[in-house]
Amino acid sequence: MKANSTISKFVWVLLLPAILALPLALNAAEEPTEERFIPNYAAGDVYYLWSTRTDLESVAGATLQVQEAGFKAPVPVFSNERSRLTAGMQLRWNGLDFERSPTFGDSLDLYRLQLPIDFWHSFDDRWKAWGRVEPGLFTDFENIDGDAFAVTVLAVGSYQFTAQFSAAFGVYYSRDLGEDRVLPALGVIWKPDPHWNVGLTFPRASVSYAPTPTWLVSAFAGPGGAGWSVTDSATGENRRLNYKSWRAAIGAEYQFAKAGPATIWAFLAGGYEFGQEMELKDGDTTLLKTDLQDGQFVTGGIRVRF
Repeated sequence: MKANSTISKFVWVLLLPAILALPLALNAAEEPTEERFIPNYAAGDVYYLWSTRTDLESVAGATLQVQEAGFKAPVPVFSNERSRLTAGMQLRWNGLDFERSPTFGDSLDLYRLQLPIDFWHSFDDRWKAWGRVEPGLFTDFENIDGDAFAVTVLAVGSYQFTAQFSAAFGVYYSRDLGEDRVLPALGVIWKPDPHWNVGLTFPRASVSYAPTPTWLVSAFAGPGGAGWSVTDSATGENRRLNYKSWRAAIGAEYQFAKAGPATIWAFLAGGYEFGQEMELKDGDTTLLKTDLQDGQFVTGGIRVRF
């Protein structure tokens, strides 16, 4: 089913920054910050995103504004020189504010609650591995059915070809909104010098520049959106809601504090949303499918790195 395929691919893409950052994360302890410049991937964060109001092209006079907020908090369970095990929680809220939309009503509060368990292992200076099991709920928490339950499993290895180039490869499995999906997980990192980092993996790309150990400037592009099991306010029946968008943005981060081994960063980014689409389904039957006009967004928050 096309809608479920879209959501599975979205969840997979959410993991790609971590896939691309895997060699950096595992090698971080071996490289002093002043030599690395590009910081380690974010172990935890809290953020807010606001987007401009856009028209639903298939519903005359209807508009939508999307807001998003979330946090990620891992907890160390075990760690030694070669391995690390963490467990944690990720919570994401999306507020969909509609105007003049008879199908969706005034607003929807939607949530994605996930409980990731991660294991990293370094075999040697070149070979690393990462595994994740992540059960979750994608729902409005009003009438939870079987489709709201989800699980993702990821197994990735990385190889450092040279000091400048590394690649990650593996497999991703998900079951969300009632559909199973298996996808390859592939990514590459190119570090031409300690100040620059280029990450490429379809359909996401990023370029980062760190002029100093406490500043990071990035340009990035990739998909946004999500999918949920939601309750129809008129009938009380469950439906599947899929929201898709693409985002291109420029942002900056600043390290403003340290707490033991952790560094704390503030970030702000803004850019353009395009290719937006919304779909509401009852089982395999499409009740509404509409494109949305392009818009802008801004996001900011706090990240914690080790």
